[in-house]
Amino acid sequence: MALVLLLVPIWLCWGSFLNVAAYRLVREQSIIRPRSRCPHCQHQLAWYDNIPVISWIVLWGKCHYCHGAISVLYPLIEVLTALIMSILCVITPGRYIPAYFIFFSALIVTFRSDLETMLISQYVTLFIIPIGCICSYFNLLPISLTQSILGALFGYGFLWAIAYSFKIITGIQGMGEGDFELLALIGSFLGIAGTWYSLMVASILGAGVGIIMMSFGKAGRNTKIPFGPFLSIAGILLALLRFTPIFSYLN
Repeated sequence: MALVLLLVPIWLCWGSFLNVAAYRLVREQSIIRPRSRCPHCQHQLAWYDNIPVISWIVLWGKCHYCHGAISVLYPLIEVLTALIMSILCVITPGRYIPAYFIFFSALIVTFRSDLETMLISQYVTLFIIPIGCICSYFNLLPISLTQSILGALFGYGFLWAIAYSFKIITGIQGMGEGDFELLALIGSFLGIAGTWYSLMVASILGAGVGIIMMSFGKAGRNTKIPFGPFLSIAGILLALLRFTPIFSYLN
């Protein structure tokens, strides 16, 4: 536990990097260069403007130079990353941590980008699927290679079939291709069963949030709500639950 606490600053810094990746990948920008800039005035940020969580609090969520508002998503993602990675290190067998670290990082990037822009980069979905398959082959995931491949195919195909049928019946595009690719990613790391449960949990979470938003007048029947964040949360929850007594009830 002491080691986990010592790693928290590292996870916060990693969350800061995931923020950059989420912001830049959907805009087709390099995640390495240039250095971080204010999204409003484009002023290059100093190191003390980039301290995870602390800088945002000290600056009251505003740019140090132009005083433009800085999204609360920045500290939220940093804290969320630290929390998720700490839990991962505590409850997951050591051999599986590297694979799930990659998986969770991709889901956190997806959570941020889809929530903010309703866009999901293929660099953190399709490009990561082969890693899930490779890790399963080398027993770095608690599923077989066959389960990984079938999970990816099922994840993509199931959502594609639902979206295609919905469009035929209503003439409306109800779900983006990024969601198909995201569920395929989840399938490659969790297998068919994990993919199915993730989809069910995400649907319940999404419906609940939608009802709450409509109740407070924040959304209407035609308001688009990104599904990727709910799939990302569900994928992380299902992956972590595998190593708890609850998992035995899901089989």
